[in-house]
Amino acid sequence: MFFYITMDWIKISLSFEQLEEIKNAERQIDNKQLLKRLQCLKLKNKKWTHTEISEFIDTSVHSISEWLKTYKQGGLRKLLQWNYKGKESILTQEDQEKIKARNKEKPFNTAKEAKDFIKKEFGVHWHLHWVQKLLKKNFNFRTNSPD
Repeated sequence: MFFYITMDWIKISLSFEQLEEIKNAERQIDNKQLLKRLQCLKLKNKKWTHTEISEFIDTSVHSISEWLKTYKQGGLRKLLQWNYKGKESILTQEDQEKIKARNKEKPFNTAKEAKDFIKKEFGVHWHLHWVQKLLKKNFNFRTNSPD
């Protein structure tokens, strides 16, 4: 049996002006994650529970609680600050340059070939999916096939 601890005690009651401010912000923002935060506010204002909101916008109950606390403490400006830095890559900039140079010299034909190169050169064992993402995101190239 699982128990979920929620912070449904965080109440939001938005004024007409606050709702208008949120609607204006929605029109100006193109970051999907920030839009979820605005949706969270609007749904909480409609008395939805944290769990209902998390299921609807596909995020954790913990995130819902954090967003609502942030809004209550710092307002819309604070809620819309994007402080996510992402995870630091296991591969150094020098490693990534070696991968680029190898691909320039002899292009990888498959993601498996790139995966094997990364494992042999740097001792990093990644799933093919992550190798494909690495190649596409950091080097803007695709392999001919996924394996």
